[in-house]
Amino acid sequence: MAQDPDGNAESRGFGAGYAIVAAGFQLALSIVLFLGAGFLLDRWLHTKPIFTVIGVLVGLGAGMYVFILRVLAESPQRKPTDGTPGKAP
Repeated sequence: MAQDPDGNAESRGFGAGYAIVAAGFQLALSIVLFLGAGFLLDRWLHTKPIFTVIGVLVGLGAGMYVFILRVLAESPQRKPTDGTPGKAP
């Protein structure tokens, strides 16, 4: 995330919020894209909605994976309470 030159905590909060909203849009877009690909594959192969369902599941899985990674990257880091470095509570 870009550093705020003023050091304003409120501005940094808005930036993190927008990044998480963007991750939500990315989740929705990945589901829609894989749904569309599955639908087109079903039409091309003349099958029932097998590939549409598979496309939704793959899109949901891939989208959730990226969403969780982005949210964890934008979330503030926890400080250890027991004194051991690198270990979160």
